Amino acid sequence: MSITISDIKQFIYCPRVIYYSYVEPVPRKVTFKMEYSRSQHYELNQREKRRSLKRYNLLEGKRYYGVPVSSTILNLNGKLDILVDTENMEGQRYFPIECKDTDQKVQKNILYQLVAYALCIEEMTNTPVQKGYIYIIPEEKAYPVIITESQKQYIRKVTTMIRKIIHDEYYPDPRSNKRCWDCEFQRYCNDCDLPNTISLKERNRTIVQELFNKS
Repeated sequence: MSITISDIKQFIYCPRVIYYSYVEPVPRKVTFKMEYSRSQHYELNQREKRRSLKRYNLLEGKRYYGVPVSSTILNLNGKLDILVDTENMEGQRYFPIECKDTDQKVQKNILYQLVAYALCIEEMTNTPVQKGYIYIIPEEKAYPVIITESQKQYIRKVTTMIRKIIHDEYYPDPRSNKRCWDCEFQRYCNDCDLPNTISLKERNRTIVQELFNKS
């Protein structure tokens, strides 16, 4: 079963997003924030076409926008905001750039989304990808990200966990209760209505620990 790089971002934010997207689909509203983010991405792409690569510390290269990427090995696909091809024959040639409309610092789920894009680009081009950029739209600033092998391995484990949720109809614990207050799925996550909650949570922790301890 193919999953998307957005699924990875959502899983790292909270695994229950996967459950309510695939196992027990529920209605989802397109919020003002989503619509605004889309318009910001469009405007950014138009501006980027007129700008140099100086902000990315790249001397020259071709820029491609909305690039479809995929991994046959991970059965994973997505659409990258910007791909820079420096056409260098030595070292890293392709640089992924993910754009985010946020006033917060670079969050873990966004960082690992970039790592997933890097894995796809590596497989598609048979070249190493060890660095990318996250562009924060309100700041108009690109943050360089060093992409490590341990981060790539984490993505491989995450794809396994996502498929386990889908195939086994596994109901995971929320990532953090602090995130629940403004979550679009809040009304569906009433744990108080679940029977034997303590034993269920203990079982969930054991499953996750066993999965992520595998080599």
